[in-house]
Amino acid sequence: MLRLRPYQEQVVELTKKHLIEYPNSMPTLVVPTGGGKSLISAALATHYAKLGNILIVTFRKELVAQTAKEMPNHLNVSIFSAGIGRKETKGPIIVAGIQSIRKHWHKLPTIHTLLIDEAHWGNASYVEFITKLRKVNCMMRVISMTATPFDGRGVHLHMLKAPITTGVCAQVQMGELLRDGFLCNVVSYNPPTHLDVSKVGIDNKTGDYKPGELQAAVDVDELNAKVADDIIRIFAERKSILVFTSGVAHADHLATLLPGSKVVVGSTPKRERDAIIEAFRAGQVRYLVAVDTLLVGFDAPCADGLAMVRPTKSPLVYVQAVGRIMRPFPGKKDALLCDFVGVVDEMGPVDEVCGHPPRTSEGDAPTKVCDNCFTIVFCGTRVCPVCGEEFPPPRDGERIYDPRTGQLVVSGVITDERGLRWYPVEDVTYNLRTTHSGSWAIVANYHSPGRKTPIAEDYYNLWHHKQSVAARDAAKWMKRCAIPGVPHNPQDALARAELGGMKIPRMVALKPGSRFPVAYRT
Repeated sequence: MLRLRPYQEQVVELTKKHLIEYPNSMPTLVVPTGGGKSLISAALATHYAKLGNILIVTFRKELVAQTAKEMPNHLNVSIFSAGIGRKETKGPIIVAGIQSIRKHWHKLPTIHTLLIDEAHWGNASYVEFITKLRKVNCMMRVISMTATPFDGRGVHLHMLKAPITTGVCAQVQMGELLRDGFLCNVVSYNPPTHLDVSKVGIDNKTGDYKPGELQAAVDVDELNAKVADDIIRIFAERKSILVFTSGVAHADHLATLLPGSKVVVGSTPKRERDAIIEAFRAGQVRYLVAVDTLLVGFDAPCADGLAMVRPTKSPLVYVQAVGRIMRPFPGKKDALLCDFVGVVDEMGPVDEVCGHPPRTSEGDAPTKVCDNCFTIVFCGTRVCPVCGEEFPPPRDGERIYDPRTGQLVVSGVITDERGLRWYPVEDVTYNLRTTHSGSWAIVANYHSPGRKTPIAEDYYNLWHHKQSVAARDAAKWMKRCAIPGVPHNPQDALARAELGGMKIPRMVALKPGSRFPVAYRT
C-alpha cells in the first residue's frame, strides 16, 4: 500500500476533484524537486487504473525506472523503454519513455489516462502523441507534473503556442517542504572568481546563451585554474559536490583540475554513466562534473554542494540545478551553492522564480496594487480610481518591488489558496515620511531573513487631513501596537515604535506585485 505524505494526499485529492469538475481540462501538478512526484504519479495511476489503462510517459530512462519502482507490487506494471531494454504494452499501467513510445503508439491498448512527467520538457512531439492517442479514445484525460511550470524562457506552460496543459490544478510549495523537513536549505557563497559573459550572445530560439560562444568565453585555462582552486577551498568540508559546466570540453578541462572527479555528459556510455552515478551516491566520487545531463532525473540526496559554473538566462535551468542538492540526507544540515556566474543575484530565490506570459514587443506594463481596495493600477497612478486612496509618493531612485536579494537562495515564501504570498519577518524598522498630501506618516519596514532590502512597508497616516483615513489607520495602529493608545504626534509615534511598542509579526502577506501587507501572522 502506498504511504503518502499529507501534502501528497492533498495533491491527489485536488487532482481527482478537478478532473471531475472540469471534464475538458488537462491539468498540471506542480511539486518541487524532492517532493515525491513519482509517489503522486503512482497514487493517481492506481486510482485511475480501476477505470482503464494508464500510460505514464517521461523523457529519461532513469525516470521511467524510478516511476515503475514506486508502483504498488500487486500491479503488473509494464515498461516500454529502449534504454532499459523492455518494450511491453500490456495494461493496466504502462510506464514509457516518450522517444521510445511515440512511434509505437498504435501498439498500445486504449488509454484512459495519460500522465506526463517533467512536463516542462514537453514539445511538439508530445502534442502529436496526444493527438494520436485521442484518435482511439477522444475522452482520454491528460495530467502532467513538473517542478517548474514554465519553459526555458520562463513562459507559463499553458500559454505556449502548442500547450500540453490548460493550467495548474494543484501545487506544493518549496516553503512548505522546507518548513516540514522534507527538503534541506541551501546557503550560498560568492567566490572571488566570477565568469564574465557580458559579450556572449543570446540564442533567439532558447533565450539562453549561445552554447559555442558561452564555452569559448568561460573555458579558458587561467579561469579554469582559478575556478578549480576556489571549488577545492570553498567545498573543503563538503563530501559530495556537483559541478555544472558550460559544455563537454569545459567539463573535461575542469575535471582534470579536481582530484577524484568524474565526468558525466550526454555521450557517456550507459554502463559507465550508471557506474559513475552509483559511485557518487556511495561517496566514492567527490566531484561529479556534468553539463545539462543531470538537471532532470538525477537523484542523489547525498549531494551537499553545487558549483554553478554554467552561466544561464534560463529560470528552468536555475531552479532545476539548485533542486539537485535540496534533498535531505543523514548528517546533511544544508547544501552549499557556490555561484560563479551571478545567477542568484540575477534571478533571486529559487522558490520565488515563477513563470510569466509571453513577452510582447512593448513589454509588460508595470503595475501596483491599491492598499485599500486591492485594485491593480498602473505604477504612475497617484490616486486609486476605485476607492480614491492616495498612494505614497515614490522616493528618489526607489523601485516599486525588487525581489532580487543577492545571495539569498531559498526564501521560504508560501503562497496560500487566495494567492497571497506569505513572507517570514525577522525585524521591523520605522521612519517618518511626508506624504503627497503634505501630512506626516509613520512607515513600518518589514525585513525578511537574508534580504538586503525590506520586503514590505506599512503606512500609518495618523495625521492625514481626511478624518476617515486618519481614523482607519489609527484602528490599524491599535491592532499592531503592544502598548495601548494612539500617539499624539509623529515624534511620539516613532519613539514608541523604536522602543518596542509595536508587535513584530512572524509573517506578512502581500498581493503579487505589491509592497503593502494585507495580512499578518504573529
